Amino acid sequence: MTTTDPRPEITLDVHGVEFRDTVYTTYDELRGRCPVAWSTENGGFWALTDYESVFDATRDDDLFTSTPGVNIPFHAGESGAGLAAILPPIHTDPPLTGAMRSLTARFLSPARAEAMIPEIRAIADELIDEFVESGEADLVAQLTTPLPARVILRLLGWDEKPWPDWVRVIHTFIHGDEYGMTRDEATEQVTNLIFAELGRRDEAVTDDLVGSILNGTVDGRPLGVEEQFGYLLLLLFGGMDTTSGLTGNSLLRLIERPELKQRLIEHPETMRLATEEFLRHGSPTQGLARTVSRDADWHGVRLAEGDRALLLWAAANRDPKAFAEPAEIDLERWPNRHMAFGVGQHRCLGSNHARVMFRVMIEQILTRLPDFAPAGEAVRFGDASAVYAVKELPVRFTPGERVS
Repeated sequence: MTTTDPRPEITLDVHGVEFRDTVYTTYDELRGRCPVAWSTENGGFWALTDYESVFDATRDDDLFTSTPGVNIPFHAGESGAGLAAILPPIHTDPPLTGAMRSLTARFLSPARAEAMIPEIRAIADELIDEFVESGEADLVAQLTTPLPARVILRLLGWDEKPWPDWVRVIHTFIHGDEYGMTRDEATEQVTNLIFAELGRRDEAVTDDLVGSILNGTVDGRPLGVEEQFGYLLLLLFGGMDTTSGLTGNSLLRLIERPELKQRLIEHPETMRLATEEFLRHGSPTQGLARTVSRDADWHGVRLAEGDRALLLWAAANRDPKAFAEPAEIDLERWPNRHMAFGVGQHRCLGSNHARVMFRVMIEQILTRLPDFAPAGEAVRFGDASAVYAVKELPVRFTPGERVS
Protein backbone atom coordinates (compact mmCIF):
# COMPACT_ATOMS: atom_id res chain seq x y z
CA MET A 1 0.00 0.00 0.00
CA THR A 2 1.32 3.44 -0.89
CA THR A 3 2.15 5.65 2.06
CA THR A 4 -0.05 8.73 1.82
CA ASP A 5 0.32 10.18 5.31
CA PRO A 6 3.47 9.24 7.22
CA ARG A 7 1.95 9.81 10.67
CA PRO A 8 -1.74 10.82 10.90
CA GLU A 9 -2.02 12.16 14.43
CA ILE A 10 -4.84 11.79 16.95
CA THR A 11 -5.15 12.39 20.70
CA LEU A 12 -6.38 9.14 22.17
CA ASP A 13 -5.77 8.62 25.90
CA VAL A 14 -6.68 4.96 26.35
CA HIS A 15 -6.34 5.25 30.12
CA GLY A 16 -8.80 8.13 30.38
CA VAL A 17 -12.41 8.10 31.53
CA GLU A 18 -13.50 9.74 28.26
CA PHE A 19 -12.19 6.73 26.34
CA ARG A 20 -14.02 4.36 28.66
CA ASP A 21 -17.29 6.26 28.27
CA THR A 22 -17.11 6.57 24.47
CA VAL A 23 -15.16 3.46 23.57
CA TYR A 24 -17.29 2.21 20.66
CA THR A 25 -18.09 5.60 19.15
CA THR A 26 -14.37 6.39 19.38
CA TYR A 27 -13.54 3.20 17.49
CA ASP A 28 -16.15 3.95 14.83
CA GLU A 29 -14.84 7.48 14.33
CA LEU A 30 -11.20 6.40 14.09
CA ARG A 31 -11.95 3.45 11.84
CA GLY A 32 -13.81 5.69 9.42
CA ARG A 33 -11.24 8.47 9.44
CA CYS A 34 -7.81 6.88 9.98
CA PRO A 35 -7.86 3.21 10.98
CA VAL A 36 -4.09 3.25 11.55
CA ALA A 37 -3.28 6.47 13.43
CA TRP A 38 -0.58 7.79 15.74
CA SER A 39 -1.81 8.93 19.15
CA THR A 40 0.31 11.58 20.81
CA GLU A 41 -1.04 10.53 24.23
CA ASN A 42 0.40 7.91 26.61
CA GLY A 43 3.93 8.38 25.33
CA GLY A 44 2.86 7.90 21.71
CA PHE A 45 1.54 4.75 20.01
CA TRP A 46 -0.12 3.48 16.85
CA ALA A 47 -3.82 2.70 17.28
CA LEU A 48 -5.07 -0.02 14.90
CA THR A 49 -8.86 -0.05 14.74
CA ASP A 50 -10.01 -1.85 11.58
CA TYR A 51 -10.21 -5.60 11.10
CA GLU A 52 -7.71 -5.80 8.25
CA SER A 53 -4.89 -3.93 9.95
CA VAL A 54 -5.36 -5.69 13.29
CA PHE A 55 -5.48 -9.11 11.65
CA ASP A 56 -2.41 -8.41 9.52
CA ALA A 57 -0.44 -7.13 12.51
CA THR A 58 -1.28 -10.19 14.61
CA ARG A 59 0.03 -12.43 11.86
CA ASP A 60 3.31 -10.54 11.40
CA ASP A 61 5.36 -11.42 14.48
CA ASP A 62 8.51 -10.23 12.72
CA LEU A 63 7.37 -6.62 12.25
CA PHE A 64 5.15 -6.39 15.33
CA THR A 65 7.18 -8.08 18.03
CA SER A 66 6.09 -9.10 21.51
CA THR A 67 9.64 -9.15 22.88
CA PRO A 68 10.10 -7.08 24.89
CA GLY A 69 6.47 -7.07 25.97
CA VAL A 70 5.07 -3.58 26.39
CA ASN A 71 2.01 -1.91 27.75
CA ILE A 72 0.72 1.52 26.80
CA PRO A 73 2.05 3.79 29.58
CA PHE A 74 0.09 6.52 31.30
CA HIS A 75 2.55 9.29 30.44
CA ALA A 76 5.43 10.07 28.09
CA GLY A 77 8.76 8.87 29.43
CA GLU A 78 7.37 5.72 31.01
CA SER A 79 8.56 2.47 29.52
CA GLY A 80 5.22 0.72 29.63
CA ALA A 81 7.01 -2.26 31.11
CA GLY A 82 7.43 -2.94 34.84
CA LEU A 83 6.20 -6.09 36.58
CA ALA A 84 4.19 -7.14 33.53
CA ALA A 85 7.25 -6.94 31.24
CA ILE A 86 7.76 -10.71 31.12
CA LEU A 87 4.51 -12.64 30.73
CA PRO A 88 5.19 -15.80 28.75
CA PRO A 89 3.93 -16.80 26.27
CA ILE A 90 2.31 -13.41 25.42
CA HIS A 91 5.57 -11.48 25.74
CA THR A 92 7.58 -13.83 23.53
CA ASP A 93 8.03 -14.27 19.80
CA PRO A 94 7.96 -17.44 17.70
CA PRO A 95 9.35 -20.04 17.87
CA LEU A 96 9.67 -19.51 21.64
CA THR A 97 5.96 -18.66 21.84
CA GLY A 98 4.91 -22.10 20.62
CA ALA A 99 7.32 -23.83 22.98
CA MET A 100 5.98 -21.84 25.93
CA ARG A 101 2.37 -22.57 25.00
CA SER A 102 3.05 -26.29 24.70
CA LEU A 103 3.98 -26.46 28.38
CA THR A 104 0.40 -25.85 29.56
CA ALA A 105 -1.76 -26.52 26.49
CA ARG A 106 -3.03 -29.95 27.58
CA PHE A 107 -4.28 -28.57 30.89
CA LEU A 108 -6.25 -25.82 29.12
CA SER A 109 -7.68 -27.84 26.24
CA PRO A 110 -11.34 -27.83 25.14
CA ALA A 111 -11.80 -31.31 26.63
CA ARG A 112 -10.38 -30.23 30.02
CA ALA A 113 -12.64 -27.18 30.02
CA GLU A 114 -15.76 -29.18 29.17
CA ALA A 115 -14.90 -31.72 31.87
CA MET A 116 -14.97 -28.93 34.46
CA ILE A 117 -18.58 -27.94 33.70
CA PRO A 118 -20.09 -29.83 36.67
CA GLU A 119 -17.58 -28.21 39.05
CA ILE A 120 -18.15 -24.77 37.58
CA ARG A 121 -21.91 -25.17 37.75
CA ALA A 122 -21.63 -26.24 41.38
CA ILE A 123 -19.61 -23.11 42.19
CA ALA A 124 -22.18 -20.95 40.37
CA ASP A 125 -25.04 -22.51 42.33
CA GLU A 126 -23.15 -22.10 45.61
CA LEU A 127 -22.61 -18.41 44.91
CA ILE A 128 -26.20 -17.82 43.76
CA ASP A 129 -27.48 -19.62 46.87
CA GLU A 130 -25.84 -16.93 48.97
CA PHE A 131 -28.20 -14.25 47.62
CA VAL A 132 -31.08 -15.96 45.81
CA GLU A 133 -33.49 -15.73 48.76
CA SER A 134 -32.95 -11.97 49.14
CA GLY A 135 -34.23 -10.95 45.70
CA GLU A 136 -31.27 -8.63 45.08
CA ALA A 137 -27.57 -8.89 44.33
CA ASP A 138 -24.55 -7.33 42.73
CA LEU A 139 -24.02 -9.93 40.02
CA VAL A 140 -20.45 -8.83 39.34
CA ALA A 141 -19.28 -8.72 42.94
CA GLN A 142 -21.20 -11.82 44.02
CA LEU A 143 -20.99 -14.08 40.96
CA THR A 144 -19.03 -13.09 37.87
CA THR A 145 -15.93 -12.02 39.84
CA PRO A 146 -15.62 -14.81 42.42
CA LEU A 147 -16.44 -17.69 40.08
CA PRO A 148 -13.59 -17.24 37.56
CA ALA A 149 -11.22 -16.37 40.41
CA ARG A 150 -12.03 -19.60 42.20
CA VAL A 151 -11.79 -21.62 39.00
CA ILE A 152 -8.30 -20.38 38.12
CA LEU A 153 -7.11 -20.94 41.70
CA ARG A 154 -8.56 -24.46 41.54
CA LEU A 155 -6.80 -25.07 38.21
CA LEU A 156 -3.54 -23.98 39.82
CA GLY A 157 -4.20 -26.21 42.84
CA TRP A 158 -4.15 -23.20 45.18
CA ASP A 159 -6.38 -22.23 48.09
CA GLU A 160 -9.64 -20.71 46.83
CA LYS A 161 -10.66 -19.01 50.09
CA PRO A 162 -8.52 -15.87 49.73
CA TRP A 163 -9.84 -15.15 46.21
CA PRO A 164 -10.79 -11.56 47.21
CA ASP A 165 -7.13 -10.81 48.00
CA TRP A 166 -6.08 -12.10 44.59
CA VAL A 167 -8.82 -10.11 42.84
CA ARG A 168 -7.82 -6.84 44.50
CA VAL A 169 -4.18 -7.06 43.43
CA ILE A 170 -4.93 -8.29 39.90
CA HIS A 171 -7.55 -5.59 39.35
CA THR A 172 -5.08 -2.98 40.59
CA PHE A 173 -2.56 -4.02 37.93
CA ILE A 174 -5.18 -3.93 35.19
CA HIS A 175 -7.46 -1.05 36.18
CA GLY A 176 -5.33 1.12 38.47
CA ASP A 177 -6.17 2.36 41.96
CA GLU A 178 -9.69 0.95 42.44
CA TYR A 179 -9.15 -0.42 45.96
CA GLY A 180 -6.89 2.18 47.57
CA MET A 181 -3.80 0.24 46.50
CA THR A 182 -0.92 1.41 44.33
CA ARG A 183 0.63 -0.81 41.68
CA ASP A 184 3.83 -0.98 43.74
CA GLU A 185 1.83 -2.26 46.70
CA ALA A 186 0.02 -4.70 44.42
CA THR A 187 3.40 -5.94 43.12
CA GLU A 188 4.57 -6.69 46.64
CA GLN A 189 1.31 -8.40 47.59
CA VAL A 190 1.02 -10.59 44.50
CA THR A 191 4.66 -11.63 44.87
CA ASN A 192 4.00 -12.67 48.46
CA LEU A 193 0.80 -14.51 47.50
CA ILE A 194 2.42 -16.45 44.65
CA PHE A 195 5.51 -17.47 46.57
CA ALA A 196 3.42 -18.42 49.60
CA GLU A 197 1.47 -20.84 47.42
CA LEU A 198 4.64 -22.18 45.84
CA GLY A 199 6.10 -22.65 49.32
CA ARG A 200 3.13 -24.81 50.31
CA ARG A 201 3.37 -26.86 47.15
CA ASP A 202 4.21 -30.56 47.33
CA GLU A 203 7.40 -30.81 45.29
CA ALA A 204 6.61 -34.43 44.47
CA VAL A 205 3.66 -33.30 42.34
CA THR A 206 4.90 -32.51 38.85
CA ASP A 207 2.10 -33.50 36.46
CA ASP A 208 -0.26 -30.55 36.95
CA LEU A 209 -0.67 -27.04 35.58
CA VAL A 210 1.84 -25.40 37.93
CA GLY A 211 4.24 -28.32 37.62
CA SER A 212 4.24 -27.96 33.84
CA ILE A 213 5.61 -24.44 34.32
CA LEU A 214 8.02 -25.12 37.17
CA ASN A 215 9.44 -28.30 35.67
CA GLY A 216 9.01 -27.65 31.96
CA THR A 217 11.82 -26.91 29.55
CA VAL A 218 12.05 -24.82 26.39
CA ASP A 219 14.96 -25.08 23.98
CA GLY A 220 16.48 -27.64 26.31
CA ARG A 221 16.54 -25.34 29.34
CA PRO A 222 14.25 -24.84 32.34
CA LEU A 223 12.33 -21.59 32.65
CA GLY A 224 14.01 -18.88 34.69
CA VAL A 225 12.39 -17.67 37.92
CA GLU A 226 11.14 -14.49 36.21
CA GLU A 227 9.62 -16.54 33.40
CA GLN A 228 7.93 -18.91 35.84
CA PHE A 229 6.58 -16.03 37.89
CA GLY A 230 5.35 -14.19 34.79
CA TYR A 231 3.67 -17.28 33.38
CA LEU A 232 1.73 -17.82 36.62
CA LEU A 233 0.85 -14.14 36.75
CA LEU A 234 -0.48 -14.26 33.19
CA LEU A 235 -2.81 -17.13 34.10
CA LEU A 236 -4.05 -15.11 37.07
CA PHE A 237 -4.60 -12.02 34.90
CA GLY A 238 -6.71 -14.00 32.48
CA GLY A 239 -8.63 -15.84 35.16
CA MET A 240 -9.39 -12.94 37.48
CA ASP A 241 -10.63 -10.22 35.14
CA THR A 242 -11.46 -10.92 31.53
CA THR A 243 -14.18 -13.56 31.96
CA SER A 244 -15.96 -11.42 34.52
CA GLY A 245 -15.61 -8.48 32.12
CA LEU A 246 -17.20 -10.44 29.29
CA THR A 247 -20.06 -11.65 31.49
CA GLY A 248 -20.78 -8.22 32.94
CA ASN A 249 -20.78 -6.60 29.50
CA SER A 250 -23.16 -9.29 28.24
CA LEU A 251 -25.53 -9.04 31.20
CA LEU A 252 -25.86 -5.31 30.53
CA ARG A 253 -26.87 -6.09 26.95
CA LEU A 254 -29.47 -8.61 28.17
CA ILE A 255 -30.89 -5.95 30.50
CA GLU A 256 -31.08 -3.46 27.64
CA ARG A 257 -32.49 -6.03 25.21
CA PRO A 258 -34.94 -8.24 27.15
CA GLU A 259 -35.98 -9.98 23.92
CA LEU A 260 -32.45 -11.42 23.71
CA LYS A 261 -32.73 -12.71 27.25
CA GLN A 262 -36.09 -14.28 26.48
CA ARG A 263 -34.75 -15.95 23.35
CA LEU A 264 -31.90 -17.54 25.30
CA ILE A 265 -34.36 -18.76 27.94
CA GLU A 266 -36.63 -20.28 25.30
CA HIS A 267 -33.83 -21.61 23.08
CA PRO A 268 -30.90 -22.66 25.31
CA GLU A 269 -29.46 -24.61 22.39
CA THR A 270 -28.33 -21.30 20.88
CA MET A 271 -25.99 -20.61 23.80
CA ARG A 272 -22.79 -21.74 22.08
CA LEU A 273 -23.30 -19.49 19.06
CA ALA A 274 -24.49 -16.71 21.37
CA THR A 275 -21.26 -17.01 23.35
CA GLU A 276 -19.23 -16.18 20.24
CA GLU A 277 -21.45 -13.20 19.49
CA PHE A 278 -21.15 -11.82 23.01
CA LEU A 279 -17.39 -12.25 22.72
CA ARG A 280 -17.42 -10.25 19.49
CA HIS A 281 -19.83 -7.57 20.63
CA GLY A 282 -18.54 -7.02 24.16
CA SER A 283 -14.90 -8.08 23.92
CA PRO A 284 -13.44 -7.40 27.37
CA THR A 285 -9.78 -7.31 26.29
CA GLN A 286 -9.54 -4.18 24.17
CA GLY A 287 -6.20 -5.08 22.67
CA LEU A 288 -2.55 -5.88 23.24
CA ALA A 289 0.55 -3.83 22.53
CA ARG A 290 3.43 -4.68 20.23
CA THR A 291 6.79 -3.10 19.41
CA VAL A 292 7.66 -2.22 15.81
CA SER A 293 10.92 -3.97 14.97
CA ARG A 294 12.06 -1.87 11.99
CA ASP A 295 11.17 1.10 9.81
CA ALA A 296 8.46 0.09 7.37
CA ASP A 297 5.72 1.39 5.08
CA TRP A 298 2.63 -0.43 6.27
CA HIS A 299 -1.11 0.09 5.63
CA GLY A 300 -0.53 3.58 4.31
CA VAL A 301 1.64 4.87 7.16
CA ARG A 302 5.33 5.01 7.97
CA LEU A 303 6.25 2.90 10.99
CA ALA A 304 9.50 3.55 12.83
CA GLU A 305 11.64 1.07 14.72
CA GLY A 306 10.74 1.14 18.41
CA ASP A 307 7.23 2.52 17.93
CA ARG A 308 4.51 1.06 20.12
CA ALA A 309 1.39 -0.27 18.44
CA LEU A 310 -1.91 -1.12 20.12
CA LEU A 311 -3.80 -3.87 18.28
CA LEU A 312 -7.41 -3.18 19.24
CA TRP A 313 -9.34 -6.45 18.98
CA ALA A 314 -12.51 -4.82 20.27
CA ALA A 315 -12.43 -2.20 17.52
CA ALA A 316 -11.77 -4.81 14.83
CA ASN A 317 -14.74 -6.81 16.11
CA ARG A 318 -17.02 -3.86 15.33
CA ASP A 319 -15.72 -3.28 11.78
CA PRO A 320 -18.67 -3.20 9.33
CA LYS A 321 -16.38 -4.46 6.55
CA ALA A 322 -15.97 -7.70 8.51
CA PHE A 323 -19.36 -8.00 10.26
CA ALA A 324 -22.80 -7.06 9.00
CA GLU A 325 -24.51 -4.61 11.36
CA PRO A 326 -21.70 -4.94 13.91
CA ALA A 327 -23.40 -2.85 16.61
CA GLU A 328 -26.28 -5.35 16.71
CA ILE A 329 -26.27 -8.64 18.58
CA ASP A 330 -27.17 -11.58 16.35
CA LEU A 331 -27.36 -14.63 18.60
CA GLU A 332 -27.00 -16.94 15.60
CA ARG A 333 -24.31 -15.03 13.70
CA TRP A 334 -22.22 -17.41 11.63
CA PRO A 335 -19.50 -17.36 10.57
CA ASN A 336 -18.14 -15.24 13.38
CA ARG A 337 -14.41 -14.64 12.93
CA HIS A 338 -14.06 -12.38 15.93
CA MET A 339 -10.70 -11.65 17.50
CA ALA A 340 -11.77 -11.43 21.14
CA PHE A 341 -9.05 -13.94 22.05
CA GLY A 342 -6.47 -12.62 19.62
CA VAL A 343 -5.10 -14.48 16.59
CA GLY A 344 -2.27 -16.85 15.81
CA GLN A 345 0.32 -18.10 18.28
CA HIS A 346 -0.55 -15.41 20.81
CA ARG A 347 -4.18 -16.46 20.99
CA CYS A 348 -5.50 -16.57 24.56
CA LEU A 349 -4.44 -19.77 26.33
CA GLY A 350 -7.49 -19.78 28.58
CA SER A 351 -10.10 -19.24 25.87
CA ASN A 352 -11.65 -22.70 26.31
CA HIS A 353 -12.20 -22.27 30.04
CA ALA A 354 -13.41 -18.70 29.52
CA ARG A 355 -16.11 -19.87 27.12
CA VAL A 356 -17.27 -22.59 29.51
CA MET A 357 -17.36 -20.29 32.55
CA PHE A 358 -19.28 -17.66 30.62
CA ARG A 359 -21.85 -20.17 29.36
CA VAL A 360 -22.40 -21.68 32.77
CA MET A 361 -22.83 -18.32 34.51
CA ILE A 362 -25.31 -17.05 31.94
CA GLU A 363 -27.22 -20.34 31.96
CA GLN A 364 -27.51 -20.39 35.75
CA ILE A 365 -28.58 -16.74 35.89
CA LEU A 366 -31.27 -17.32 33.26
CA THR A 367 -32.43 -20.48 35.02
CA ARG A 368 -32.46 -19.21 38.59
CA LEU A 369 -32.90 -15.42 38.18
CA PRO A 370 -34.83 -15.20 34.90
CA ASP A 371 -36.51 -11.87 35.65
CA PHE A 372 -33.39 -10.04 36.82
CA ALA A 373 -33.60 -6.30 36.23
CA PRO A 374 -31.45 -3.30 37.15
CA ALA A 375 -31.65 -2.11 40.76
CA GLY A 376 -29.31 0.83 40.28
CA GLU A 377 -26.62 2.17 37.99
CA ALA A 378 -23.95 -0.18 36.71
CA VAL A 379 -20.43 1.04 37.49
CA ARG A 380 -17.43 0.39 35.23
CA PHE A 381 -13.77 0.32 36.14
CA GLY A 382 -12.19 3.68 35.37
CA ASP A 383 -9.35 2.44 33.17
CA ALA A 384 -10.58 0.41 30.18
CA SER A 385 -7.32 0.41 28.23
CA ALA A 386 -6.69 -3.29 28.82
CA VAL A 387 -10.04 -4.69 29.96
CA TYR A 388 -13.43 -3.00 29.44
CA ALA A 389 -15.38 -4.33 32.38
CA VAL A 390 -18.22 -3.74 34.81
CA LYS A 391 -17.24 -3.35 38.47
CA GLU A 392 -20.74 -3.22 39.99
CA LEU A 393 -24.03 -4.53 38.57
CA PRO A 394 -26.89 -4.27 41.11
CA VAL A 395 -30.00 -6.21 40.14
CA ARG A 396 -33.31 -7.29 41.65
CA PHE A 397 -35.31 -10.42 40.89
CA THR A 398 -38.04 -12.65 42.28
CA PRO A 399 -36.53 -14.44 45.30
CA GLY A 400 -35.86 -18.11 44.73
CA GLU A 401 -34.86 -21.18 46.68
CA ARG A 402 -31.40 -22.46 47.50
CA VAL A 403 -30.41 -25.63 45.68
CA SER A 404 -27.71 -26.88 48.04
